[in-house]
Amino acid sequence: MTSLPTLLISFAFVGMFLTAWTVWKKKSESTFWTFLQHFCGVWFIFSGLVKAVDPIGTAYKMLDYFGAFEVTFEGLDNGLKGVAPLFPWLAKYSQGFSITMIVFEIAIGAMLMVGYSRKWTAWLFFLIVFFFTILTGFTYLTGYVPTEANFFDFAKWGPYVKEHMRVTDCGCFGDFIKLDPKISFFKDLGLMVPALLFLFRSRNMHQLWSGLVRNILVGLVTAVSLLFCFQNTYWDLPVVDFRPFKVGSNVRERKELEASAKIDILGWLLEDTINHVKLKFMEPEIGKITYYKEYTAAKGWKMREQIKTDFYVMVDSVKTPITKTKVSEFAVENADNMEVTEDILSEKNYSLMIVAYHLEGEKQTETYTVQDTTWANDTIPVTADSSRLQRRVISVEPRKVERKVFVPTPEYAARFENSINPLAEAAKKAGWKVYCITTFSDAEVARDFAKKVGADYPFYRADDKLLKTIIRASPGIVVWKDGVVLDMYHHRHLPTFEALGAKWK
Repeated sequence: MTSLPTLLISFAFVGMFLTAWTVWKKKSESTFWTFLQHFCGVWFIFSGLVKAVDPIGTAYKMLDYFGAFEVTFEGLDNGLKGVAPLFPWLAKYSQGFSITMIVFEIAIGAMLMVGYSRKWTAWLFFLIVFFFTILTGFTYLTGYVPTEANFFDFAKWGPYVKEHMRVTDCGCFGDFIKLDPKISFFKDLGLMVPALLFLFRSRNMHQLWSGLVRNILVGLVTAVSLLFCFQNTYWDLPVVDFRPFKVGSNVRERKELEASAKIDILGWLLEDTINHVKLKFMEPEIGKITYYKEYTAAKGWKMREQIKTDFYVMVDSVKTPITKTKVSEFAVENADNMEVTEDILSEKNYSLMIVAYHLEGEKQTETYTVQDTTWANDTIPVTADSSRLQRRVISVEPRKVERKVFVPTPEYAARFENSINPLAEAAKKAGWKVYCITTFSDAEVARDFAKKVGADYPFYRADDKLLKTIIRASPGIVVWKDGVVLDMYHHRHLPTFEALGAKWK
């Protein structure tokens, strides 16, 4: 598995090769500065590229940060509380923000390597590293902040607890590699060193070729990066998929593996509620619970957090670390609140999963006419001693009634009517299992939506983050068989069922 040290060594090797070439071309005044430029430039270009293959993933990470910042500033009692409304506004443009940041990062990498406008490049590099350091610093340092405390309430900070972090990882390298937040933070602190060196000694930076060539190269890199981001966002699925639901993944087996993962309790974070003292107690033997004997409730001690290992599974009697992914959260319900997860993952035949994690449209008032009937009851003699009641209509009058219904946008409805529904109908005729999964928040409007677009298949529901992890398109198509992801398609590039059926016979 790729690790940060492996990446840094690779960056260094590439940086040394480019440095040797630059020195050979007699474009370098200092080998050290040239190497530093190439090393940081390669780093930024690689970091940007692994995010450029999936800008939507970075946008989701931005949403996590915006949500955490909103809660943090909303909890303040000073003027900074007024900053909180800014983050929901930014969240609306998270995708554009993501693409801008990725293109900016790749462009700065290219600017460093060619020595484009040295002072301008030095300042841009410093500012983006400073920005990244704030994000990763917030991610890591919230581990010291109890869940009920505000980040800026420093007096309430306690021992580091990983579960306290408001954002689980920084997303520095997208889904290519997940870095521990502490490592991410210190990585960016390390990058601040060359950022400051460039800032104060930009005249030492090398410059390749002429100013015109540098301008053309940086402009070309920026344009290609932007088009590449659009390709992997608006026009199609990510060209490279690092997610746990990528094509070929056996989700059923992975889910079973992650369900068997264990953790060991190593100790406890305790607090004396009387004297307001916090301490860490490590158990002398793993799995034992003995802290309460010495630190009793009668003396005011309370257990605040567990100190535990990462998840692991036993392989040949050896504890093997395992990373829990979104696969462990794969859970789907039908319209009757019954879980159908096992049915989906155990389906032996082909399945066509339609993922729609945002039903685009709005509720509107619909007026329709009902017939109000007025009845009368007549007493009809049957015998001399009995009678019966017979109803008769006095009048029938139309009455207008209003109700709220969900109406999809014309463009979104057309995606189902013109492309998805014909594909689903053909798949059903071929014996495939066909269903649509939307989010819990959209579940209440799914029935109206299905009626409006003529969807003749069941609508299930699941967590929105799960659906966004499965496929980066709404709607998108995923082909399954026996718990394995066989294929997936963006709604702009749906195949005919003839092509799909020929591929998966």
